[in-house]
Amino acid sequence: MNERPDGTADFLAIDGRTAMILAIQWHCSLCAKPMSSLVAFLGGPKSAESGAYSDPPMHEGGAEAALTLCPHMARQHARRATERRASQGAVLPEGFSEAKPQEWVMVLTGGFRTGLMPAEGGGTVPIFLPADYERTRRFVYDDGVLVEKTGS
Repeated sequence: MNERPDGTADFLAIDGRTAMILAIQWHCSLCAKPMSSLVAFLGGPKSAESGAYSDPPMHEGGAEAALTLCPHMARQHARRATERRASQGAVLPEGFSEAKPQEWVMVLTGGFRTGLMPAEGGGTVPIFLPADYERTRRFVYDDGVLVEKTGS
């Protein structure tokens, strides 16, 4: 997530440098405040299965808010921003899937590692590797609205 000049959230792209600095300092990528003992990661089922996230860690409450405030997540039929709308200099990891997941997975963990992976077109992007999951929450679309799956 980037911040626009007016201070509002821009969910179109991640500022990799800022995301990495905040993560290393154990600060939330959304509010920049210190995180508690558990941090949240949001992504599709493939991210949860592989244990690798391009989106940085955040508070659980921030992750919940992102599920309703990020248009790409909150609205079932919202598409990703086109390249022309993405922030200048935004990069994607090699092999990044444009397909929108129909399920979003929030994992909560007590730790994570950081790393870099190759970016499409050259360079690198930060990657976040959560430690063992303490809890997992799943969210699916029900009549176009994102709701938490019960019993997950």
